[in-house]
Amino acid sequence: MKNITIVGCGGVGFIHAYYFAQRGYNISFLKTSDYNSNYYEKVKSDGYFEVIDRGNDKEKVYINNITKNPEEVIPNADIIFVTTTTLQHDSVAKIIGRYLTDKQVVCIMPSYASSLIFKKYAQANVKYVEFETTLFNGRIIDDSYININFKNCRMSAYFNGFSDEEKSVFSKDFVYIDKEALNTFEIAFHNPNMIVHTIGVLLSASRIEYSKGEFWMYKEAFTPSIINVINKFDAEKNLILQALGCNELSYFDAAKWRNDVDLSQDSMDVFRSFAEDSNKGPNQLRHRYLLEDVPMGLALFQSVGDAIGIETPIADSVITLSSALLNEDFRANGRSIFDIYKGTNLNKAIFLETIG
Repeated sequence: MKNITIVGCGGVGFIHAYYFAQRGYNISFLKTSDYNSNYYEKVKSDGYFEVIDRGNDKEKVYINNITKNPEEVIPNADIIFVTTTTLQHDSVAKIIGRYLTDKQVVCIMPSYASSLIFKKYAQANVKYVEFETTLFNGRIIDDSYININFKNCRMSAYFNGFSDEEKSVFSKDFVYIDKEALNTFEIAFHNPNMIVHTIGVLLSASRIEYSKGEFWMYKEAFTPSIINVINKFDAEKNLILQALGCNELSYFDAAKWRNDVDLSQDSMDVFRSFAEDSNKGPNQLRHRYLLEDVPMGLALFQSVGDAIGIETPIADSVITLSSALLNEDFRANGRSIFDIYKGTNLNKAIFLETIG
């Protein structure tokens, strides 16, 4: 596995391409939207992109190809690494599905049960790896270079279609996986963005609008009362994970597990340390923290609760109030297992049997 195609030309794609290039992969990019077009054109012209990795010297990363034509970069890839927002996964799956070939690996980072979407359009026997969050954090700076400011210490993933030997090879050669999830929903519901992005923005809405860009969510938003809300959401989440036979874990314990080498520390101390080093933002309410994580994450979460008979009042409230804030119907337009399993008379028994 030496040829990798990154689907998505945003910060996540370039940041991880840097990591994969260091591990000896040949890197190509597929652009699927008009976002970050200036940086796309710069990299296409230069044939490389530049990276500052956590304060080190700037480095150049040369690439094989960067294109908007999937036929150029999908069929010959060993791994297709999808880094677009989950809002784009339906359209991306349609774009690349016809070009996928047997034994390729499609990695989705992060994922809200998106392997179920890609399977609908793949015309080949493809393996899937879904991640709950990204390995690195950072962003494109001034359409000029990539700045990496954080690396997670540990990663979890869900393998679909892999033998034990193939999992071991993948973890050794591509991304080391510290913990394997039992199914796509365990990965989806341990995605931290579904909790802190949505609750942090919703309950800071007036502050975000009033501050006009001077808002530091991780430093400001998570006061003791807001942490109470997160803990209540965790209780709902863990009831559903328990019903699905998955591993239960609180948001703050999960954050410590991902973010810090020393697991003997208090989870809240680790979170506060992470918050101090976090970036400013968001600067408006029409931001992916609501526009993506409410319809793709919370709506999916609520639909699973509906299918297996578990009430989710905190999640329901966040969806309803976020919809009112932005005048959007996130529940109606969001991801739902009732849509994914269209045509199935879905109930708890059928759903649990379906996910194994």
